[in-house]
Amino acid sequence: MSVRCPVVLCREENAYGTEVCAGCRTPLSGYARLHTYPAYLFNQGLAAAREGRLAAARDCFAAVVHWCPGDTEARNALALAGLRLGDRSEAHRQWTEVLGRRPGDPKATWGLAQLAEPSEPAEPPEPALLSEPSVPAEPSGISGPGEVSEPGPVPG
Repeated sequence: MSVRCPVVLCREENAYGTEVCAGCRTPLSGYARLHTYPAYLFNQGLAAAREGRLAAARDCFAAVVHWCPGDTEARNALALAGLRLGDRSEAHRQWTEVLGRRPGDPKATWGLAQLAEPSEPAEPPEPALLSEPSVPAEPSGISGPGEVSEPGPVPG
């Protein structure tokens, strides 16, 4: 396994675990940690949500969205955490942003439908257990880097 230098003018292939790039001496270990930190925070947010620490979960998801604004899974999770904390306007804003980036997203569509109903929001399907980081699955519950979602009931 190798790591390509992130410096555009270098792009040297380096052995995995190398501290600095052989081509330009750019520190690679720090880059690797920064590169994986959003997935770490996302998984911390999932764990906090499962433990009922919704404010902590929201903060983790918000950090991921700040650093990775195109991450629609993190936005979906942030919106759901906001909804569960009673912040309907933030949930609406995040789900609207998701649909702007990924039209037809089932989680955002479900979330906005919940916001349109005057009653208490329904509980989405429970997210699956964490595993190694991978491509986010959809459409049940909150899922994202490091998680595989099980098929669940269709939100109604």
